[in-house]
Amino acid sequence: MESTTVEPATFPALTKTSSGIANNLLTVVTSISFSDKLLITVTQAGKLAHWVHVPLATASLDPLNPTSNSSFANADPENALLPRSDLTATTVLGGTKREDEVIGQTLCTTVASAILMKRPGEERLLVMGLGLQDATSIARQGFGEIVGLILDCL
Repeated sequence: MESTTVEPATFPALTKTSSGIANNLLTVVTSISFSDKLLITVTQAGKLAHWVHVPLATASLDPLNPTSNSSFANADPENALLPRSDLTATTVLGGTKREDEVIGQTLCTTVASAILMKRPGEERLLVMGLGLQDATSIARQGFGEIVGLILDCL
């Protein structure tokens, strides 16, 4: 029988909240850092209806994909703005509207890419809960505002 080691940890987990206007709506972002997960919620008007996750540990080391390894930092800076192609977002709960699901998965992959740019060794599971008022009406600027709020909260 294997012995188990219990290590004390502070609880609650490290939590941060930020808010601002994104897509002309008050948007509240909360991040909670657990030892095995990074949980982020994005709410507008108190709504929370779509859950997506991206496993950060499964980022491949494909030499043909410059975004999947540490040499990406030396690659073309314009590519740094694109989500990594080796990350796959999956809807966990919700996503009954295809348009909302696409926006949620794109948002989650974009945030996961930014996290891995900042911390290439990150291996936790990224879980995002989204409650966007009208995801289909989000334009490029609104999408960028939401991503900015999320990154401010990390």
